[in-house]
Amino acid sequence: MYIKTSQLIVMGNPEKRRLSASAGIILFILLLCTAHIALADGEEVITEINSTYTLVPEDGIVKVSKEITFHNNDSKTRYWRGYYSSFNHYLPDNALKVEAFDSERALIFSRTSEGYHTFHFNRKVWYEESYTFRIEYELETNKNTAVFSLSEYGQRTEVILEVPAGFDTYLSRDDYEVEERMYSSVYKFEKGQRWDRSCVVNSVRVSPRLTLKGTAVLSERDVDVQIRYWEGEEAWAQGVMQTTLESLVLLEEKWGFAYPPEYNITITQANITETGGYGGYNQGSSGIWLLYTSNHGILIHELAHYWTRACNFDQLWMEEGYADLYTYLVLEEMEPEEGISRRDRFLGKYDTMKEEYDFPLSDWSTPASLDGFNEKQVDFGYKKSFALTYSIYETMGLETLQDMNQQFLALQSDIDNADYLNIADSVSDRDISFIEMYLYA
Repeated sequence: MYIKTSQLIVMGNPEKRRLSASAGIILFILLLCTAHIALADGEEVITEINSTYTLVPEDGIVKVSKEITFHNNDSKTRYWRGYYSSFNHYLPDNALKVEAFDSERALIFSRTSEGYHTFHFNRKVWYEESYTFRIEYELETNKNTAVFSLSEYGQRTEVILEVPAGFDTYLSRDDYEVEERMYSSVYKFEKGQRWDRSCVVNSVRVSPRLTLKGTAVLSERDVDVQIRYWEGEEAWAQGVMQTTLESLVLLEEKWGFAYPPEYNITITQANITETGGYGGYNQGSSGIWLLYTSNHGILIHELAHYWTRACNFDQLWMEEGYADLYTYLVLEEMEPEEGISRRDRFLGKYDTMKEEYDFPLSDWSTPASLDGFNEKQVDFGYKKSFALTYSIYETMGLETLQDMNQQFLALQSDIDNADYLNIADSVSDRDISFIEMYLYA
């Protein structure tokens, strides 16, 4: 965000020279105390911003240009009693090649310990005067994928995003207009719309995919793994391959039975349209479609679905809750800090969301795709499902869960809530009434 704080320099007032020496000193001290004023977007100081973001994939960058006009309507600066001389503005941490200039020359600027930049004007801005300057910087992207934020705040801000033709683009807010030109798509947020947080942009060039091949050596057979990825995403493919090979071995160990399918695994780097808005999507023998921004936790979750499907789960909470539980168990060994952080984040979100979004897990279902209307409800379903399965794990232990898994396999029919409760009761002497509270209350 940006801070609408500019440095107000207070000057002596000739009309007050008749004040006594002591009164003059007191006034001077009081005036100095007002030298730094945090101003709202009201009548005193008005800031207008016109921002343009241009994706240049061949150079692997987004070019950002901001034209900022600062209007001094601060009545405290009337009669030459003071002026403004600088402007504070937040830039992304990954901003490169930052430059600032007005119509005549460059501006001096520096980054403060609080994280924002202070831009020093090349002239004094007196009462009822305006000052216009520009800020330019770059953001790094890959050749075929770009994830970045439109970092804007305020209500007098116009934002334009230009993306070359051939890119599939998703924005985290939808109050824009889009113009399709011959060689690009232009997304425009009109001035007057409120910016109180950044807007995330996901943009992918739909192009032929390359293939990385590997083999997972598992308990009963070797499983071939293919990673399909866009040119320029080799590092992404290597990371996905390494995580897949390591986590498949651990998933066998944690579930207590071997990789179930007879087919091999294909993982395809996908855009948000191909995954329906989800981080990943396991399509069985057709492979896993993984959003190119997804982390290792989402990949392991999708791999865990090869085991959840073998267990014949009939209820969505079982499918998703177990996939997230075993994601935690695998991450706890592979990346302990990340595993614990993910667990705590999920349980924390469940606690904070349940008052507003709670529902019985026996009623849970998910839409084919996510949007702004259903996203919170879907997210709560995942978090509540994990809270239940994690409670089962904590109460019963991993060995008991593995005994239950064997019974799921042996039953060879769809496991509904009643079947689940019967199996849980048969393998454990613990009180399982808490499970019913999650399912039906």
